[in-house]
Amino acid sequence: INSAQAQSANANYQAQFAKNNAITANQNAEYSVQAGQEKAQLTSLRAREAQGEVTTALAAGGLDVNTGSAADVQKTEKETGSLGTQQVIDAAALQAYGYRTQSTSFEAEAQLKQAEAGQAMTAGEIGAAGGLLGAASSISGNYAKFAKMGLFSGGGGGQQGLSTLDGGI
Repeated sequence: INSAQAQSANANYQAQFAKNNAITANQNAEYSVQAGQEKAQLTSLRAREAQGEVTTALAAGGLDVNTGSAADVQKTEKETGSLGTQQVIDAAALQAYGYRTQSTSFEAEAQLKQAEAGQAMTAGEIGAAGGLLGAASSISGNYAKFAKMGLFSGGGGGQQGLSTLDGGI
């Protein structure tokens, strides 16, 4: 039973460890989302800065920035900036998904270890009961064997009983 208690305690420890890992993974997921949002905001600001520089350069060159190829260049610059911002958001979401998946795995491991802890105690109790039953069976078998030999009777068949072997107690 002591071995079963030790196995159960170890499984409970591992379950708590896995729960803590799940909490950490969830926190990492939240952090990656927040960091991604901040990085996306910074990427968006830089993209708008680049758009402004393009517009300024076009205007300084004497072009009408609202028509023709100058307008197309500005539109392309804006789309490129939006794409860069979206890539940052997508990367953060993917990282958060990885952490959440990891958290789910740790939670499943914790549940498995909790079940293992309960089963270890049950197995220990069954093992102890099996040992007692085995001992009882052995005693019963030995009793029957000794009874056939006449050790529990007052004699018979030239064999001495227990009462005469131990000095007649």
